[in-house]
Amino acid sequence: MKRTLFILCFSSALLTSCNEWWIDTCWESDGYRLIAIDTRSQMSLIFEGDGGSGLIGATIFAVGADAKHIVLKQHPASDLGASSFDRSITNYFIVEKRSGSFKDREAGVRGPLTKAQFERLVSTLSLPEFSKTFDDLK
Repeated sequence: MKRTLFILCFSSALLTSCNEWWIDTCWESDGYRLIAIDTRSQMSLIFEGDGGSGLIGATIFAVGADAKHIVLKQHPASDLGASSFDRSITNYFIVEKRSGSFKDREAGVRGPLTKAQFERLVSTLSLPEFSKTFDDLK
């Protein structure tokens, strides 16, 4: 009984948290996922159907989605391993949800955009609001 309870608690913790020690999905929508590989500073957007090919690199700190689009805020990584990032710069991305090959999905990515460029597109494209923010990466 104790072993079963331990396994259930441990499995639940693995499934519901986004921690710093293994690949973990921190958000997902229609096959698009935010993952952190070793540390949360490596938060990136992938599409799971492409074998995990990356669409937008680290460090993503805010996301929102609807049926057509994903919106993201990113602080660019300062080094190749994304162990640190530049909080003084915020890039915005718009991802049009597409089917097809990786190249098709990659063609649906707009960005990096400035805040002004992003705000001009918000109303014209009827973009979703940011619904999840990772405060420790903000």
